[in-house]
Amino acid sequence: MKLIFLVLLLCIFTICNGQFAEPKFGKIDESDLSMSKYDKDTTAAALMLFNNGSTEFTLKDLSFQLVYNRHCQVKIFKKSAFPVGDVSIRLFKSASTSEDLRNLKAVTYNLVDGKIVKTKLDNDKIYKAEGKNYTDVKFAFPEIKEGSIIEFSYIIFSDFLYNLRGWNFQYGYPARWSQYKYVIPEYFEYREASKGYLSFDVNKRDQGSTMFTIHSESPADRSFGNERQAVQNETLKANTKTTVLGIKDVPAFISEPNIDCEENYIQSIEFELSSIEYPNQIRKNYTQSWESVNTQMKNDEDFGLLLKQVGFLKDSLNVVCKNKSSDVEKASAIYDYIQKRMKWNGEYRIWATKGIKKPFTDGVGSSAEINLLLTAMYKAAGLQSNPVMFSTRENGIAVTYYPTITKYNSILSELEIDGKTVLLDATSKYCPFGVLPSSDINGKGRVVNETTGDWVNLEPKEKFIETKNYTLNITPDGVLTGSIISSYNGYGGIYYRNTLNSEKSIDDFYRKLQEGSKGLTVNKYSVTGRYDKSKPVTDSLGVEVTDHAEMIGDKILFYPLLFERLEKNRYTLEERKYPVDYNYPISESYIFNYTLPAGYKVESMPQSATLKLPDNSISITYNLHVVDNKIIVEYRRDVNKILFLPDEYPKLKNLYNEVVKKHGEQVILKKSS
Repeated sequence: MKLIFLVLLLCIFTICNGQFAEPKFGKIDESDLSMSKYDKDTTAAALMLFNNGSTEFTLKDLSFQLVYNRHCQVKIFKKSAFPVGDVSIRLFKSASTSEDLRNLKAVTYNLVDGKIVKTKLDNDKIYKAEGKNYTDVKFAFPEIKEGSIIEFSYIIFSDFLYNLRGWNFQYGYPARWSQYKYVIPEYFEYREASKGYLSFDVNKRDQGSTMFTIHSESPADRSFGNERQAVQNETLKANTKTTVLGIKDVPAFISEPNIDCEENYIQSIEFELSSIEYPNQIRKNYTQSWESVNTQMKNDEDFGLLLKQVGFLKDSLNVVCKNKSSDVEKASAIYDYIQKRMKWNGEYRIWATKGIKKPFTDGVGSSAEINLLLTAMYKAAGLQSNPVMFSTRENGIAVTYYPTITKYNSILSELEIDGKTVLLDATSKYCPFGVLPSSDINGKGRVVNETTGDWVNLEPKEKFIETKNYTLNITPDGVLTGSIISSYNGYGGIYYRNTLNSEKSIDDFYRKLQEGSKGLTVNKYSVTGRYDKSKPVTDSLGVEVTDHAEMIGDKILFYPLLFERLEKNRYTLEERKYPVDYNYPISESYIFNYTLPAGYKVESMPQSATLKLPDNSISITYNLHVVDNKIIVEYRRDVNKILFLPDEYPKLKNLYNEVVKKHGEQVILKKSS
């Protein structure tokens, strides 16, 4: 790499051999404090002046530890960035040990009357929140204002060698420089996984060595009255691999709608322990192959071995499968039974740490406990079923090109029946048999079976289907009265039922619908098919709509798509570096029947149009016509392709620009003279 030396007036750090030279804690440049905006992103609410981290190894009591350092400065431009000053540091723990946070320093800097004023974090303002396997250390920077700089640093000592901390180079605000250094002794091998679309300005990998000091005690003087222990120091020389990764002028990561998981695309690096081999000891491998992963999981007492402990299910099976002659009938009945009996506690897990009998008795469990229970019940019924490890959408994509367990966070059930593979997740109350929750649709899952394991695609089996029929009378004063009948099917039905179920009552649901829909008053409502997940769910509303028609003289103007109108394009980036992911195909159909007020006629209305992408992956039809004293509007949107790559984004963005423009055309009614 060619060496580049830069002098930046607004930057206190220097580049040495391409690397960031970390300043001492407390060194603040007054020009940074007086800076009112970042010239490379004038809309940024904050700027990370630098974010520098490192991980090295040390010896303690003849055992290796990881030592993680982080030092960061952030400039605050706007109030909207004040939450940046709320910091949480996660420390992992087990029954025998916990990570140790040391040397925590946090200071806020403000420019007052031309002088730099420092405000240190008080120790009594540091709080801890305990979790099952972790402790979160939390604090908020004092005296944050627009124009402040906040600085913090800390060190974490960890015995968890499998938890070599990764690094995020990119956040929701830009950074002048972000750098991570890690030094790994020859005894350890870690797999690296890099995400994101940015190029490294520094990517330096060197071979070297380091010395570890071993402290030990031995009897030294056993003369009468003297039993002192002498301390002996030995040194251990180890070869090392040192890696430095750095990026300057890191752009903010801007999220847009229809993204599967931001973590898949934010520039970052993660590690997974592959093996440990100490001097004169046998090499210990971790998840060396997918076959070994399969063997490990099928013989795990909190996973595969649970599937053989099914005696407690026999009585329930006899009742559930009574009068069910075919395997499909049995499978569907067992799925419905587990769905209704078990309440998901909201936790995604791959191990059933409570087993499956206790959750079955209690009627509540994690995703692992519920779906391992479902799999066990299928096996007890003589059906061919296996558990599947996978990563939910919000957890990010799990790679398939190297073996892993830690990247998975949930379990579902695979069923082989009538020559077909059916995937099931009983944590969702409203997914029909064979339909996965939308959160499960995320790449591939790893089947754990009695042989070597297998892959299965996690794909949608249904569309999102929504149809609405508006029948509305327009009064002379511009009020719309009538009914809205809506039907939801496929993922539309699942979404509607989940949303309805999340409210305390149907009254609360429709109250919030009114609050979120300008000018809508719901006078009456009814819902049919709410609990029959094999059929569409339908609601019927009696409504009055105000504030949607504009009265100008003897004319009435209104947007004919009402609440279905798209007012702004959701796609606004100049360039989108990550895919547009719709999760499932979409079919939306809206029909409006408007009855004109007496004495009014249509003066003008939008022309019918068809808008679509060249390959028909998205097609939108918009038809309007007049029949006697009625305006009939038919609108349909079909999204036939789920994933659009970054190079397809410009066409997608332009399509929706046209849609917004078309939706912005009004119907004009004129009173007859």
